[in-house]
Amino acid sequence: MTGQTDNNDDIYASILSIAKEGASKKEIAQALSMSYQQLRRLSAVLVDRGMLRIDLKKHVFVTTDKGYVFLQNRKAGDV
Repeated sequence: MTGQTDNNDDIYASILSIAKEGASKKEIAQALSMSYQQLRRLSAVLVDRGMLRIDLKKHVFVTTDKGYVFLQNRKAGDV
């Protein structure tokens, strides 16, 4: 179970990194070579956790402060 969690954390970190300056679903899906369905499922988890938000005006995902904390903790090896 831990292996799957670690793998998801890697994917979550990749999504959050790409979305730092704002990124569309298409940009994220292409950068990570994943389907829209996969991205929808993973991004929903990040939105629910408050690490990713949707900018409705620009139609992009944006990393939140909580997402930046997650990325910093991973970088420091705390997660």
